[in-house]
Amino acid sequence: MKKTSLLFVIAIISQTALCQTQTFDLATYTPPLGWTNEIKDFAASYTKTNNKTKSWCRITIYKSIKSSGDPAVDYASEWNALMVKNKWGSPTPPSPETETEDGWTSNSGFSVFAFENKDAYSLLSTISGYGVELSIVVLMNSQEYSQEVEKMLGSLSLTKPEGQPIANNNETKIVEQSVAHIPITNSAPGSHGISISTTTFDDGWVAQPFADWVRVTKNQTTVLLHFAVQITDELRNTNDIEATLFDQFIMPRYNVANIRKNQNDSYCYFCIYFFEADAVEKATGKRVHLGFRIITTNGISRCIEIISPSATVFQQEFTDQKKLEAMLNYNKFAVASADLIGQWDVSSGSQVDMYNTVTGSYAGMNFSSSATSFTFNADGTYSSRHSGAFGMVSNTKFYDQKYNGNYTVTNWDITATKQFEGKTKVFWAQFEAVRGGRVLNLTQKEATAMNYHLVKTK
Repeated sequence: MKKTSLLFVIAIISQTALCQTQTFDLATYTPPLGWTNEIKDFAASYTKTNNKTKSWCRITIYKSIKSSGDPAVDYASEWNALMVKNKWGSPTPPSPETETEDGWTSNSGFSVFAFENKDAYSLLSTISGYGVELSIVVLMNSQEYSQEVEKMLGSLSLTKPEGQPIANNNETKIVEQSVAHIPITNSAPGSHGISISTTTFDDGWVAQPFADWVRVTKNQTTVLLHFAVQITDELRNTNDIEATLFDQFIMPRYNVANIRKNQNDSYCYFCIYFFEADAVEKATGKRVHLGFRIITTNGISRCIEIISPSATVFQQEFTDQKKLEAMLNYNKFAVASADLIGQWDVSSGSQVDMYNTVTGSYAGMNFSSSATSFTFNADGTYSSRHSGAFGMVSNTKFYDQKYNGNYTVTNWDITATKQFEGKTKVFWAQFEAVRGGRVLNLTQKEATAMNYHLVKTK
């Protein structure tokens, strides 16, 4: 698929330059062939279904209305009026991609909603200017319609309302909006059960979770934090794990040339697996510079894909491998109360076999194991249980602690009353997106060694 963004381009063209087009209100566009249209006073809709695959798509252009005067307010208002009211999007509007030129401002955001117990995808685009605002909604449950949707939205032009100034040479200024990508192949932000699905960091990076990766963007650079891959025997038997992972993640989406592999780095003794390549996106034909870093620990590999317009831009942003590796820290999202409800668990264990240093005889096994469970209820109460065992097999010690109290949530903190010795404890809290879900990371502020990486079980 193409890079996830909306390119909002202002063009000056004449109405006579358009062919095979239709007009509704201020919008002129070319609808997809073979789609069913439904034109009403307040909206023009185009629908297509596939009875074999049970897939469908609907594009709706709503009649322009009076603008609030603030494009951000228009976007938030339309999100509530169209997406939330019709249950097409999350209650909290996603951070939009915004473009402004020649008096028009486009705000566009993606979301996920449930349709017949399966994920469906939605796009809201609001275009504000000259005292009016027009909204476009795209709904679909399959990627098969992406190209037709992009083609129609790419043909869209807006004329200025009557009474607005006319451009030089008696030509009417028209807004032409093209969609570079609707991220259906890789789902859309929020599909991991993370309501606050956009994190804007102090240094300018913005992170969002998708089906196969966390996308982190700043200026002209996009970084994809691919979800961890287990190093299986099959992968080991390839005899070149790094090249296999490069082929798996990169080759389906790019035509690449001039691949360079760097396995050394001056700042550490460990081998650094890093690829660079010149590439062309298969979906868009766009030329980009690719970086691909592979970090393997404890039997899993984490792959970082960097997409830059040029090698120069890449080198300016990532001056060394430490900075590139630090991108893994951007997979973090705030915690909303509604996302906590349920039971969260984690368990772990380790063992060490002991041998006599003189005789070499087996001297027993020292081990430890633990299990932690938190249950957060909708009424603001919680319960937790912390149990485990440790010591030599012949002299095992056990513990089992249970707590019940109240909790409060403020995005990055969870405060729990009646913890150990009846005290109130504050935890740093954040979600980490993983394939198909999320991990709840809790760290006790006054005792950072007390940290839990919990998954939802009920």
